[in-house]
Amino acid sequence: MEVLTKQQRCYGFHYNHPLNDVKYIVNEIKDKGMTSSEPINNMYNHYTTIFSVTCSADIELIILVKSSTGHFDQRQAIRSTWGKCHGENVRVVFLLGYSNELIEHVRYEYAEYNDIVQGSFNDEYRNNLYKTLMAYDWVVSNCSNSQFIFFVDDDYFVTIPNLLKFSREKMRSGRDVMFGHKQCNKDPVRSRESKYSKWFISESEYQPLILPPFLSGGSVLTHINVVRNLRIVFPYMKPILLDDVYVSLVAQKLGIKILHDDRFVNAEVRRMDFNVIISCHNFNSTEYIYEAWLKFKTPNMFERLVCSIISKPRVDLCSTS
Repeated sequence: MEVLTKQQRCYGFHYNHPLNDVKYIVNEIKDKGMTSSEPINNMYNHYTTIFSVTCSADIELIILVKSSTGHFDQRQAIRSTWGKCHGENVRVVFLLGYSNELIEHVRYEYAEYNDIVQGSFNDEYRNNLYKTLMAYDWVVSNCSNSQFIFFVDDDYFVTIPNLLKFSREKMRSGRDVMFGHKQCNKDPVRSRESKYSKWFISESEYQPLILPPFLSGGSVLTHINVVRNLRIVFPYMKPILLDDVYVSLVAQKLGIKILHDDRFVNAEVRRMDFNVIISCHNFNSTEYIYEAWLKFKTPNMFERLVCSIISKPRVDLCSTS
């Protein structure tokens, strides 16, 4: 499978939402520790954090996995496969909402693995924005010494060696970019009766006839500097419940480039070329995850990937046991 880096062609897009330029807010806060602007949403006050974890000082890459509370088997499959494929400088954390029926199970899981951040909002698709904002807030508060941040859904397979290599090559300078699978020229879903109703967005929430260019929220890579700036600005931008659209819109208002790369695969691809693929969608069963892992951990593939990103061995890096 040949993978080429390219920028998808998007139609011109401009929308005051509601502020056209929010860069001055970031600059004011960085320079003065405060801003003269008033927040227009209080989304960070809509929930509390039930469970949280901390990071060590030497973390280079944080992988934040958005997961539904009841996906215990999916999280365990990730922990047993691609989620363990890293060294001491990578941390994998699962992001959950709240479910009253599953609170004891999550409590046990948190105690066992210490890799869960859980918010008090109900764990449902329309609350994904809270889960995403919680992720930004948690990273800034708990892992501010990290460099690269990767947001991914729990139905993706991730090749961490490729991800780490790509991060070092593309974002070492900390420039204002976000990478992923870029969506262009998409019409908003206006009907609750549509088969795509999970992405419904009303005109009162969002008026234009076309969505802004955005990175599919299931797989997004960026730098800690970008995360810090977005965390500052979110309270000053009108929310859109489609979290990937909202984050990309705010990013572009800040002058952050959202860049497409074919190695972040948003389609159903089972025959993955692990030499190039970074992440791949539709691994929504543990069977698919383990099947891909068996291919990934073959000795030749393992040695080729590991040798391409490190000069000396790290602890438990992609153990093939």
